[in-house]
Formats: sequence, structure tokens, C-alpha cells
Amino acid sequence: MAENKPVVRLFFVKMKQAFFDLPEDQRVAYMRKDHENLDELGMKAVSMIDCSCSSEEWDYIGAEEWPSLEAIKKRELFESEELEVSKYVESKNYMGTPESFDNYGRA
Repeated sequence: MAENKPVVRLFFVKMKQAFFDLPEDQRVAYMRKDHENLDELGMKAVSMIDCSCSSEEWDYIGAEEWPSLEAIKKRELFESEELEVSKYVESKNYMGTPESFDNYGRA
């Protein structure tokens, strides 16, 4: 990936029952800790779609813009070690760099 471009991470998320089993105050604290880390690392939310009413496979699909691949690596470490995200969420992620749609299909 190009070093001078921001990185876009596309994510697919399904919440696990373990998250819903947490007491409400712990869920709120978890989400606050999650959001604070996103802000610290410079993530800009591009879009997030709640598809829980129309899909059994994913609850949310979204796109995030990150300032660098290094920021995403720090985020992945935080997700693994601090949030223990695999305990509460099933997810799939894809990364790439933004491209202009104006150039799509042109030589």
C-alpha cells in the first residue's frame, strides 16, 4: 500500500452473545474505551450501516479511513489485547487505499 495515502478499512461485524450478556454499564464502558482509541489513532468514520434487520450474517458493515497502516496495526493490537474483541465480535476486514471513482473504467 502507498505510504503517502490514507488507508481505508472495510469491516463486517456480527456481535456475539457474550457482548449482550455483559451488564449494561460494562457494555457502555467497553464501547467508550473502543471509541476513545479510534479517536486517539485518528480514524475517520466514512460510513456504518446497521444491517441487523436484513442480514443474519452481519450486524454492521462499514468503512473507516485511517491516517496510516501503522495506525491500523496499533488498532489491531488494541483490539486483540485490550478489548479482546474476538470474545465479543465476529468480524472480517479488508484494507486498501482510496481511489477516485472518476478514473474508474478509463484508460
